[in-house]
Amino acid sequence: MPFSRLSALSKLGNLGADVVGFAALEADRQLAVLTTDPVKLAVYPLTGSGSKIISVSLPEASDVALLDKMVAVVRSGDDLWALLNIKHTAKMEKVGRDIRGLYACPSGGSAFAIGWDGQGAELQVQGNEVGGRQFVLRGDVRGCDVGTDATYVTIKSEGGGKFRAHPGKTPESGAAGRADLPAEAGDLDQLAGGPDLSVAYRKGGSSVCVIRRVGAGAFEAKMVSLESSVVAVAVNSTSMFTAMSDGTLQLYNGNTLHRASMAPTDPTHTLDLRGAGTPTCLIATSKGGNRVFVGTRDGDVLRCEAAKGDMSL
Repeated sequence: MPFSRLSALSKLGNLGADVVGFAALEADRQLAVLTTDPVKLAVYPLTGSGSKIISVSLPEASDVALLDKMVAVVRSGDDLWALLNIKHTAKMEKVGRDIRGLYACPSGGSAFAIGWDGQGAELQVQGNEVGGRQFVLRGDVRGCDVGTDATYVTIKSEGGGKFRAHPGKTPESGAAGRADLPAEAGDLDQLAGGPDLSVAYRKGGSSVCVIRRVGAGAFEAKMVSLESSVVAVAVNSTSMFTAMSDGTLQLYNGNTLHRASMAPTDPTHTLDLRGAGTPTCLIATSKGGNRVFVGTRDGDVLRCEAAKGDMSL
């Protein structure tokens, strides 16, 4: 049964700064929340309330990953910083430079980073510090998302580019699935990836490229027009969740996306967030329940349930 609505909206807390990133450690039921100006790292339980909040001595921040319960990595500008012992007295160490992207893995154990030189790096805890293993990327990676068992990327090429699904926590191995993207997807530089559905998008754009699995290793891509401009996208199973610039959180389930086209598409369900401030980022989780977390420019951390029929799962 597909998701039909968003319900049980609640506020986990306010961090007093612009929320810019999430990272879930699903096995340990933890969610890292990153803010900027000032930079703070907060760790919330996925299923409860309460948090551990750490002030981080950095001028700004944009991405976060949890390697395990005690270690996080933060991207600040082009630099990567490890935050060690975050449950107690955090220690900060610089672990990378000239980095343009950091991508968290929901199962933990590692994170993936891309350098401005086109090299990739897998970050892992090594003893009492964080180390990186560098490797050459396959193609010019434009968008990326790391899942539990696969890494999803969009690659620059002729036309609108290519989509690839690679087994494992980095895009090193040969692709197990791929698709050509339509020409209109050429400027979409963000990716929300999953085994059944991936979505390429650009912040501020009003159309996205929906990439649906249609067979073993086969994916089909098409452009879909939305009601307003998109801020962030997350996926769960065959459903897409979008945080919109008009202050709403929207659900598009598999049935809706199957019918969708470049005519503006009505969402399956809409949840109004305008009372909590403009949304800035979101993440969808499935361990212990299907939930969507939203961060706002005013520092709020919000949570809601993705429900199927009349039952919240």
